[in-house]
Amino acid sequence: MATLFAAQVAASTGFTMSLAVGSIMAAAITGTNTWSGLPVALGALGGALASWPLARLMGRLGRRPGLTLGYALAVAGAGIGMLAVLHRSFPLFLLGMALFGIANASNMLARYAAADISVGPQRGRAMGLIVWGSAIGSMIGPNLMDAAVGVGARVGVAPVASPFLISLAGYSIAAVLTYGLLRPDPLAIARANEPAAMASTVAAPRRPVADVIREPRVALAFVTLMVGQLVMIGTTSTSTLYLHDQGHPVGTIGIAASLHLAGMYVSSPLSGWLCDRFGRLPMIGVGGTILMLACALAGLVPGHAGGLVIAGLFLNGIGWNLAFVSASALLTDALSPDDRTSLQGLADLCMGAMGFVGSALGGVVLGRWGFGMLNAVGAAVLILPLAASSMRRAAAAARATELNPWSP
Repeated sequence: MATLFAAQVAASTGFTMSLAVGSIMAAAITGTNTWSGLPVALGALGGALASWPLARLMGRLGRRPGLTLGYALAVAGAGIGMLAVLHRSFPLFLLGMALFGIANASNMLARYAAADISVGPQRGRAMGLIVWGSAIGSMIGPNLMDAAVGVGARVGVAPVASPFLISLAGYSIAAVLTYGLLRPDPLAIARANEPAAMASTVAAPRRPVADVIREPRVALAFVTLMVGQLVMIGTTSTSTLYLHDQGHPVGTIGIAASLHLAGMYVSSPLSGWLCDRFGRLPMIGVGGTILMLACALAGLVPGHAGGLVIAGLFLNGIGWNLAFVSASALLTDALSPDDRTSLQGLADLCMGAMGFVGSALGGVVLGRWGFGMLNAVGAAVLILPLAASSMRRAAAAARATELNPWSP
């Protein structure tokens, strides 16, 4: 757990650079703002597309090789990005950013490695702790910018490319820590701790992916992760633009972005404890409800009420985090050790794709119908996982009553 947490902090420190300077570098290379959003989008898409192959590799070789490879590819991406900026090559820069995003795939899959080495009642807290590491890294990264420029000046790297030195260092540390210290492999621990599941998968052929996804708990986890990402990204990716158009100063917009990110990650340990204490299904419902209320608050209040809009964005992050951690724990609970890696990677792939779709469609809806309609659509989409969670809880209660009619 210490190795996973330290690697998460280091890699997140590096990954924040893509968000902080990706669009700025794109504008500097191309001389226009037209393509400024493309590097971050490709980074997100690269991470999403890498999730399933990395997870399948983990299923064959273990968590340690898969996580290490993801961080190593991101090191290469950071190096390519730096060269691209120095030589003002936009296609090469986009290639580097696509590889750059693979680090986020490893970061996301690391939460499942934490679940592997935790017993069922503690999986939520373990996942929440690892996700919390992303918050720490996100706060550290931007504060190293001045130091990176100073180091870059000493080694002959231009100031505009110097932030990539932070990424090179962060990803390298994460790769070295994971490869050297993540022993024994978390997946080996999970298989050793669940001998019955291991025996059953050895004796019988592995189930097709489509059959596994049809299992109610797996399906609910998939739907929650996908819908939560779609709504969260779709309603917040354009929120800074909306606040700008409403006349709010840059400082207010920065506070809005910071508080939303804080809601997304800082609350992770609490989310993990809650889903362990009260159950995965109830907390999925609570997370979806908070996310729906956040959409209502941000979408209904007037645009000049910046404080209330920011409060809605903060709640948006908290609701997403609670649903995200609970659904991740539910997915792990529902799968045998041999089925986990592939299905977890597929879930992250689908979740990343929904984030890409949400970001693209969010701008379209905002431009045509406004911020209020954007949040109204997001709240409406949330009805699906909330209804599914309620139906699943009702079915579980009914089965419990049948097995023990005298239970309260």
